[in-house]
Amino acid sequence: MDTKWFTTAGGQRMAYHEMGSGDPAIIFVHGVYGSRGGFGLQEEYFSPRHRCIAVDLIGNTGESDQSDRYVSMYEHADHVAELIRHLGLNKPVLIGQSMGGQVVISAAARHPDLVGAIASLDSPSNAPGWTKNYIDPFNHLMVHGGPLREALFTFIGAAYLSTDPAHAESFMERMAHVPDFVLVNGWQTMTRFDPVPVLPKVRCPYLYIDCGQPGVDFDWLRELCPQVVIGKTVGSGHKALQDVPDQVNAMLRRFIEHADAIAAEMVRTGGVFQYTFPSAGS
Repeated sequence: MDTKWFTTAGGQRMAYHEMGSGDPAIIFVHGVYGSRGGFGLQEEYFSPRHRCIAVDLIGNTGESDQSDRYVSMYEHADHVAELIRHLGLNKPVLIGQSMGGQVVISAAARHPDLVGAIASLDSPSNAPGWTKNYIDPFNHLMVHGGPLREALFTFIGAAYLSTDPAHAESFMERMAHVPDFVLVNGWQTMTRFDPVPVLPKVRCPYLYIDCGQPGVDFDWLRELCPQVVIGKTVGSGHKALQDVPDQVNAMLRRFIEHADAIAAEMVRTGGVFQYTFPSAGS
């Protein structure tokens, strides 16, 4: 796809591409150390019915401007909001993978008038307490002069299933060409984010697709964001977008088509779909 460029209010260039047409538009947001190229199977599936836009986050490993400092999740959210205004989109759906999930909940919380619905895929840091338990123990390694790539391999290796052991090796091959400062800054973006004050401000429908991450406190997530609906993939880990696109796309499509009704049902039932049978005497 042809790369397009948008300049933020801070003067940084943000790369994106788009295809298809139709409302609501869908904006795809990649995870840390990723790029907009990871959503090809979703763009192919949704573009006949929706305008699809995929972005490269500023300060990351795509084509957008990099930065000599970490970019906060709130800045990423504001960049996405600026792009929504720039393109004149009407309440798009934001879909974030991994760290992109933190971006989309931040965008929904900070710019509720711009966002129609959100979905996150394997974004456990959206759940309270997860970062402290699973990311923070690596903080002393993810510093300038530290064993960055060795620590990353240990961390990311846990996110892939044995069904495709090549995923972790492929990830590390890509990281071999990424400057140290990008690795450190990206890690700081994740570890400095706290979802607890953000989630109660998310009022739009929210789909969380789980891919098997350990220790995700869904009860606390629902307490802070009662309209969230939880889906789960089968037979895939962190690369579910590529490994099981049929599962992911089906969940996303159903959610997008019925987002408001699904959100209302989650609030009514406390997070679990329930059949409503008439009483025996009716």
